[in-house]
Amino acid sequence: MVASVSALSSAGQAASYYEADDYYAEGGMAPSEWFGEAAEKLGLSGEVDREKFAELLEGRIAGQQLGTTRDGKVEHRPGWDITLSAPKSVSIMAEVAGDKRLIKAHGAAVKVALAHVEKHMAATRIRQGGEVRREATGNLAIATFRHETSRAQDPQLHTHGVILNATQDKDGNWRSLEPRAFYQLQKEIGAIYRQELAHGVAALGYKIEAGKDSLFEIAGVPEKAIDALSQRTAAIDARLAERGTNREHASAAEKQIAALDTREAKTSADHRSLRADWRATADANGFDKAARAKLIGEARERSKNSEATASPELLARQAVACAAAKLSEREAVFSASTLAREAGDFAFGKAEHGAISAAIAEAKKSGELVPRTFLDRRGAEFFGFTTPLAIATERTILRLEEARRGTIQSLASPVTAARTIERAARQSSRSGYAWTQDQKRATAELLISRNRVTAVQGYAGTAKTTTVLATYAREASPTCELRDIWDRGSGPCWGHGEGCPRPPSRSRQMPWRGRARPRRLRYHRCRSRHAE
Repeated sequence: MVASVSALSSAGQAASYYEADDYYAEGGMAPSEWFGEAAEKLGLSGEVDREKFAELLEGRIAGQQLGTTRDGKVEHRPGWDITLSAPKSVSIMAEVAGDKRLIKAHGAAVKVALAHVEKHMAATRIRQGGEVRREATGNLAIATFRHETSRAQDPQLHTHGVILNATQDKDGNWRSLEPRAFYQLQKEIGAIYRQELAHGVAALGYKIEAGKDSLFEIAGVPEKAIDALSQRTAAIDARLAERGTNREHASAAEKQIAALDTREAKTSADHRSLRADWRATADANGFDKAARAKLIGEARERSKNSEATASPELLARQAVACAAAKLSEREAVFSASTLAREAGDFAFGKAEHGAISAAIAEAKKSGELVPRTFLDRRGAEFFGFTTPLAIATERTILRLEEARRGTIQSLASPVTAARTIERAARQSSRSGYAWTQDQKRATAELLISRNRVTAVQGYAGTAKTTTVLATYAREASPTCELRDIWDRGSGPCWGHGEGCPRPPSRSRQMPWRGRARPRRLRYHRCRSRHAE
């Protein structure tokens, strides 16, 4: 019930994989379809032609050959497969109980998720002056194939979205894709799909039982029946258990490895026979024909008589406001794609992503959201936002910082600071961790600074607290005046420095170029015991 992302190893293997044993055809019951702006530019629409599909996977795009030529051979990655799988209860109600409306809801959710990928993640690499930068393109060519069974021959409604390794840049040139965002935002892709599907399922009259990370099941489908029709899931869970973990705690990479380790060869089977077996299994596990029919009937009746408690537009606006408030607690600038995902969580099952996108556009127009460039950990640029409150608070902090420059005595001289840092680094090295030059430089700047307010910036997990700030704290006396350090990274907030403006009840983040928010860290300070 997640989104999986995998690279296609070669054009030849990929073409045979999607054609072998009529894997996607299943007697004509599983359609294929082109999707995406780049597909439209290439004149691709409707059903996916197999020969044309194989040609495109080889990189032959619009009369040119994409890829790199080495030793007279063209090297070109065919593309990537983003697979979106419905919750097991949705598959059971669609394939076992026979409510085909759910297949349509799944297809609509897939398109929303892939449109999100195209809008926020499509990019190429541009080389200029010896530098390589990421350029967003906003167009993809995606071949989608819907499938109704798992490799274990269980009911499993899912769609493969095969993204061709081609996109058109702003100058109209066809280029290979920069795929890193597909992997970085894999969870986000799955969340968008599940949020839209939950809305679609609820609109059909079903009650949903929501879990964390946008996971859900249809209420009324017995867990016993779900387990009995989840052989593939059971095999993956068993492999994860062998590795000392489980689905809740395993990383995406560990889950991917477990899935590949337990992957069975593709087989074809008669769907009428499979469906009869599925229904017999459901009957034996507390979900017989009468129970299935009752659940569908109740859903249909509920969808006819349901009355909305609030307009989707209002719910979407509230969701966007709540999402922006949550994100701005910990990030100065947040990406537009993350905002859409968070808003979808707040409006889970109640508002579709079209309404959320409209609410984001409205908030941008009204000034509630201010466009900014979001930088990821590697410095790649994405479209993002900050808030007016964040900007105002940052300006207050900057005025405070400027007014208090050079107003106190440094904690140590440059020589003493260097000795202190080397001593701390040696102690850390004995524990198996080596300090970086950035950590040493930041610590030195703190120790010799004569400024009342000092900022330290670093990404989450860069050991700011255990290296830079811990060393500073050891060098400070617990009996003298306060010094305020703004930690522009992640970690716990350790208090508020005297004279610094206090945040509102839901603390906000300052827009420090899209990096993690500054936090006030309180330390006592007096003349260094090592001062010369």
